[in-house]
Amino acid sequence: MLSILLPTYNYDVQPLVHDLLHQARQLNIPFEIIVEDDASPDLKICSENHSLVAEPEVTYVQHHGNMGRSKIRNHLAQAAHYPFLLFLDCDAGMKQSNFISQYVQYIRFHQNPELPFVVLGGVAYREMTPDPAFRLRWKYGLAREQKTAAIRNMNPYCSFTPFNMLVSKAVFEKVSFDENFTQYGFEDTFFGYQLQQKKISVSHIDNEMYHDGLDANAVYVDKVMCAVDNLAALYTAQKLPADFVKDSRLLQTYLRCKKVYMTGLVGLVLRLLKRPLRWCAVKTVSLNALDMLKLERLIAALKH
Repeated sequence: MLSILLPTYNYDVQPLVHDLLHQARQLNIPFEIIVEDDASPDLKICSENHSLVAEPEVTYVQHHGNMGRSKIRNHLAQAAHYPFLLFLDCDAGMKQSNFISQYVQYIRFHQNPELPFVVLGGVAYREMTPDPAFRLRWKYGLAREQKTAAIRNMNPYCSFTPFNMLVSKAVFEKVSFDENFTQYGFEDTFFGYQLQQKKISVSHIDNEMYHDGLDANAVYVDKVMCAVDNLAALYTAQKLPADFVKDSRLLQTYLRCKKVYMTGLVGLVLRLLKRPLRWCAVKTVSLNALDMLKLERLIAALKH
């Protein structure tokens, strides 16, 4: 019935895998868990994760060359033995005791494994405030990513993330992750766009997992800048759906500036303020400062 797929990099997935095993075994369903490590340099973590092969339902694969975020997910899908695939990020944390059960109920309602569908459970953040050095990612997630299924279903393809995603394997006969995306950011957006183009149904349910693997503030700012570069490339190549452009505050701000011929001036001002803006984002956990850094990066990227 169900293949649970976990790409991992430098992260201890043992607690998550044991939680998943406990829930899935209680349901008495055929399932497997495949963990693929994308060439983690931390050999201690690799060794600890490898011990999971003692569990009969777990397969562990250690890659010796980095595949990237998209390619490893495609590889996991190809390795899966069951017709329904549950993708989870390695830094997901269990929020509820019936997590697997809710997805199994969804599968049983959609009995035909040949029918392509995608259902997203959502992401949540813990209430406890983290250490200040890791607070930017947590604050951003609470403000921008943690949404109910009712809100996400208003624009199902725009609220797309493979962090916690159930798909029929038939989806990957029609759509796969674009392996040109090797760095952080918007590979999920483009996958959602491909689903929309193929008219593959995307639904959202309230079956969240916690996002526990918070990046340090400075690391997260750097990742966001990579994501903006990917966004600029997608926009330039006209690969973004109209709904996404309409709902992206960053792109809408850029387009408003462009409409009144202000991108040059705004870009110059923000470039002069880049260092203090970065300090505000990292040290004071300012989402406004992060937004202005993103706009500066987008304007610079779209000049070329």
